[in-house]
Formats: sequence, structure tokens, C-alpha cells
Amino acid sequence: MFQDIFEHNSKTRILDFLADYPRFDYSIKEIAEKAETSRPIVYKVIKILQDKKFIIKTRDQGNSSRYKINTENKLVQVILKFDFEIASKEAEIESKDTVKKYKSVLTGSKTKVTAV
Repeated sequence: MFQDIFEHNSKTRILDFLADYPRFDYSIKEIAEKAETSRPIVYKVIKILQDKKFIIKTRDQGNSSRYKINTENKLVQVILKFDFEIASKEAEIESKDTVKKYKSVLTGSKTKVTAV
């Protein structure tokens, strides 16, 4: 969601991914794959985001550490709320557009509906 509003950079992609799944923790490899960025970049960004307390290290698993978004951070809470509000508004708009598009079908009108 953040990528749609803010610039497309590694920090945004990583935060966007972790914000979508706040209850789960991920390895560097998983974050790199899901955020579509390189592992060396993820290592750098993870350090920055940890220093800002946006993400936390949850545990070590074998040779790798696992990270998740820090839902205790007040700013992260605002970001997650903002993300939810935007997603809700987009869903509402999309729903209204879908209803308009298929209103005649839903109401039984004989008017032909053409797909866009």
C-alpha cells in the first residue's frame, strides 16, 4: 500500500510487506523475496529500521534471525491504521464502481452492460 503513495524504494517495499503481515516474523531471505529486493540491501535497511524501532528482531532460528514490524511502536501503530484506512477506502471505491458497472444486471434491467 505504501508503495502506491510513497516512492518505490527498498525501505518502503520492506515496510509495506511487513505491515501487511504484522503478526508474523521473517528471515532476511524471506523479506528479500517478498519485498523484491536483494539480500544485501535488506541487511542495510533492516539495521536502519531497527535503529528507528520500526521493526524488531524476534528470534534466532539456526543461522538466521527473524524480524517483524514493531506493533508496540506508536508511529508504527499510526502507519498500520493509515494503511488499513487506505485499504478500506480503496475497497469502498472499488465496490461502488463495481455496483455501478453491473447495476443493470443486478436489478434485472434489460440494458446491455459492456466490460471496460
